[in-house]
Amino acid sequence: MINSAREPWHGVRMDPLVPGVYEAVRTARMDRALVELRGTLDAKFADVDPAEAPDVIAQHVADAVRRALADDNDPQRRVALTNQLLELLDQPDENVTETLQQLLALTDAAQPGDTAPLRPVTPLSQSALLTNAKDEPSLSAELRAEMASADRVDLLCAFIRWHGLRVLEDTLADLGRRGVPFRVLTTTYVGATERRAIDELVTRFGADVRISYETQSTRLHAKAWLFRRDSGYDTAFVGSSNLSRSALVDGLEWNVRLSGVATPALLRKFEATFDTYWASSAFESYDPMVNADRLDDALA
Repeated sequence: MINSAREPWHGVRMDPLVPGVYEAVRTARMDRALVELRGTLDAKFADVDPAEAPDVIAQHVADAVRRALADDNDPQRRVALTNQLLELLDQPDENVTETLQQLLALTDAAQPGDTAPLRPVTPLSQSALLTNAKDEPSLSAELRAEMASADRVDLLCAFIRWHGLRVLEDTLADLGRRGVPFRVLTTTYVGATERRAIDELVTRFGADVRISYETQSTRLHAKAWLFRRDSGYDTAFVGSSNLSRSALVDGLEWNVRLSGVATPALLRKFEATFDTYWASSAFESYDPMVNADRLDDALA
């Protein structure tokens, strides 16, 4: 039986080629391995689409660079190797400094002390899977940390509950104090949303809420957050957690964390799709002073 956790061919040096599907760049090492398997396995190749070639080649080179750097434990040699590669690519402005460091924040020099915002446990440049397990941060903790540095927040959530808001209320209040645009799309499907929660989002936290009342045709069941940052380090969560206490704290929920660095195409699709929903006539603006009775009727 083939191990389902086996690393991709391009990511490991010594894995044998086995029957199955691949998307590996053809290399000299692969050709040598195929010669040994001649008469046993037939290889099927296809040209790479020119539009996809930069991403395909970049991924292949990134894997090779990662292996080379992992094999060399000397920090100075790692930096030297990196800069040699950048010079070959005619990218000298991207040379890394002798002491390898990351810029973590830029803060107002006029503000005394450490004013850097709270950071999520998962690095902004990485994707991850959160399951509310004991050995990882809860979704609620990560959402609070994500919102602390967000410049714009979008929430697409089928069901919004009052006790879910209570879990995040301090952070949501901070969004309002900072004047962070906060857009919310939700539904009245199966009556699970609570009007009290929607009213609080609008009146207390300054959210711009739009609701789909078309329960029979729309049936939105998505749960997703998008955190956009002027620095470009956008992140998002897509998963099973509605805005309820159990879903955010200790429920058996799975949520994938996306990153504008690690998964840029997915972030772009998220933003574009959300904007399409936002502009759709199926979602109507909600004002507690005007639409409360209609919302009550729909939820009932």
